[in-house]
Amino acid sequence: MTELVVSAPASSANLGAGFDAVGLGIEIRMTARVRVLPRGSAAQWTYAGPHAPTHDGIRACVEAGLARVAPDAPPLAVTLINAIPLGAGLGSSAAAYAIGVALGGRLADPSPDDAGLALAVAELEGHPDNALAAWYGGAVVAAMGEDGLTSVRFPAPKAEAVVVVPALTLPTSQARALLPRAYIRADAVYNIQRAALLGAALAGGRLDLLRAAVRDRLHQPYRANAIPGLKEILAFDDPALVALALSGAGPSVLALVRGDAARIGEALAAIFAAHGLPAVVLTPALATTGVSVLGGEPSEPAKGAALAQEKG
Repeated sequence: MTELVVSAPASSANLGAGFDAVGLGIEIRMTARVRVLPRGSAAQWTYAGPHAPTHDGIRACVEAGLARVAPDAPPLAVTLINAIPLGAGLGSSAAAYAIGVALGGRLADPSPDDAGLALAVAELEGHPDNALAAWYGGAVVAAMGEDGLTSVRFPAPKAEAVVVVPALTLPTSQARALLPRAYIRADAVYNIQRAALLGAALAGGRLDLLRAAVRDRLHQPYRANAIPGLKEILAFDDPALVALALSGAGPSVLALVRGDAARIGEALAAIFAAHGLPAVVLTPALATTGVSVLGGEPSEPAKGAALAQEKG
């Protein structure tokens, strides 16, 4: 088999009120260059890129995705090139699982259909919003439970993205531990209203509704206690601002803007800096496609995913 190149985008999950339900693909990629080795060979892994992993956690995610779909896959030589900031709330683990599952879909015989592959990513990741934003790109609203995995994908909002990444480590497990075990009814109703509005705004391309739709009382106020400056950032306002939310479990922040991306990014970074946190400002495109597999003949699931993306 010729070399396969498998990539998946970063993702920003939750978008405020869409806690564990809404995700947005971000065009910052994790890419694996893969060669099949003879049976009996030892797997070969090398890391590269601006955010090359310093341990084998990302490798474990890729291998878990591969084993889930193609448990009898041959040993591989993998060069993992990563541009997604790690531990920053930008879906690096979701991208890694998506890469592993997509690779398994190419190597398995027969390969599961696209729905089966998407379900594998969501179950491995544990969060369908991150998982499907990495798998499909665009904007995704997803639910997982007794009805299985159900989701709908919309084109990405027609806005520019600003991602501000502070120099702070906040593992997802720690960020989850900050949340209360129960909520008052008023806060639950507040989020239900805005989550419904968020889904409708994404479906209708209504940028004018997003600023209100991303407001949240279920997770961001509690995580703000562990992210210096986040309270001020979430209260930030500007005529160019379309939406502003914590990215995933944080500590990164996602802003959607109409122009002035650099200025908005600098303003948000300045708030972090005032609290002693240097921050990096990124202005990536929003991802219009999700996982990609190049090399050899496309599998039927890959063709199906590509067709779904083209239809938006």
